[in-house]
Amino acid sequence: MVQNFWRGIITGGIIGATISMVVGGRRAQARRSILGMSSKQARSRANRVLRGVTKTVNDLIR
Repeated sequence: MVQNFWRGIITGGIIGATISMVVGGRRAQARRSILGMSSKQARSRANRVLRGVTKTVNDLIR
């Protein structure tokens, strides 16, 4: 039960960070110059990073 609690806390934090990155990308012109990519590319990269982090966290918790 404790293990599920911490997994939920970590996963929730990751999901929250990802959502804030995606929603924050609405100002595409300002962000494009900083990131050097479109919001669609940034979202795709964030999703790849999220999958990798989720897999790593799940492996660490097991």
